[in-house]
Amino acid sequence: MSDNTAVGKQGMGELIRIRPYMQFMLSKVVSRFGDSIDSIAYSWMVYILTGSKVLMGTLLAVNFLPNILLGLFAGALVDRMSPKKVIVITNTGRGLLVGITALLFGLGQLEVWHLFVITILNSLLECFTTPAEVSSVPRLLPTSMLLSGNAMSSSATRVAELAGLAVAGALIATIGIAWTILIDAGLFALSALIMSRVGYPEVLTSANNEDKTSIEMNSHLSDKSSIFSEMAEAFHFLRKHALLLIVSILFAFVNFCLMPFNVLRTPYVIETLHAGAGGLSLLSGLMVGGMLLSGVWLTQRGANYRKSVLVISGIVMLGLSYAMTALPAYMTSFQLPVAAAFCLLMGMGIPLATTPLATYLMEVTPSEMLGRVYALQTMLVLSVAPLGSLVSGALADWLTMPVLFIVFGIMLAMSAGMLLFSKSFRSAL
Repeated sequence: MSDNTAVGKQGMGELIRIRPYMQFMLSKVVSRFGDSIDSIAYSWMVYILTGSKVLMGTLLAVNFLPNILLGLFAGALVDRMSPKKVIVITNTGRGLLVGITALLFGLGQLEVWHLFVITILNSLLECFTTPAEVSSVPRLLPTSMLLSGNAMSSSATRVAELAGLAVAGALIATIGIAWTILIDAGLFALSALIMSRVGYPEVLTSANNEDKTSIEMNSHLSDKSSIFSEMAEAFHFLRKHALLLIVSILFAFVNFCLMPFNVLRTPYVIETLHAGAGGLSLLSGLMVGGMLLSGVWLTQRGANYRKSVLVISGIVMLGLSYAMTALPAYMTSFQLPVAAAFCLLMGMGIPLATTPLATYLMEVTPSEMLGRVYALQTMLVLSVAPLGSLVSGALADWLTMPVLFIVFGIMLAMSAGMLLFSKSFRSAL
């Protein structure tokens, strides 16, 4: 136990001395803090403006479309561009869009069609931001520090999200929704400013030393090849690594199962728990808090367990806790504390399932291909999200929310069995 602690402290000390990575992480933390505030305010604003579960599901479905349709193309472009410039430009653009939303809502001019247009544009920019962030990590850190870097970044962003969610309800109650959303716009601008100061090393470090020769050849040919051939390379790479493909299919199903909770969380807080914006902030905050606790535990003790055990345990914990969020609907008191406890457990299951797989992706993927490979995997994972959002909104008019949570939670937990029959999963992890 003491050895693990010493290793963890040593890794953190080494990371702190890498200034470009710390600046990059600070920029990411600032934007996540703003995002978490905005997630509560935006959800509350949409429900107030529409009052329709179907429309909320449709809006969430639209949010995923740019990533599904253009995510791979965006990832391939990111691999050709400076990740730093991509993040600065997209964060600036997202700040402007969020600011426009706040202005229109504050003036009483925001309409439903505005929400759809702004959501599409914001999601389109995010298609570029996320691959650029992912491809930045192996460029700023040596391969030996990827796991500790990912763990530290994950923990820091979780703290930022937790802080944002903790203050979101209070901000809405004191300064209103419009000003709360406007704060997020300012934080995006600050994030872009911090990112503009990050110095990327000139020599890139490959995430997979065995493929170094292949990477150099691909880099030499990339100027002559079309962007579509580079997109095809991502397909070939994913097909060659069966585990990445299996995981993509599995988490697409997990995403589908989580859609009822994502779409109906605000109505669940209002109608089932009889709580206000503070209740929504509490549930979301405890989910992030659970992710933080789990991430810290992974940093200290995760290396003692096989990645496969962590992933399966995380999926089962997430699914069963999700199903149990239905319990408060059948209680006459303490509904909010009980729901909060299960949201905490849901949050704890997420890093167990995702962190080992994210690290594996960075370990096996050359850094020069990481943007498009990550974008392709994300596209596959999100491919069923629009269907799940629409189904959730429609089913909410036929079935009660607790029944939906029970059915989809149990389905999610059972999906972990798929991994037990995968030889590549058991051998690689």
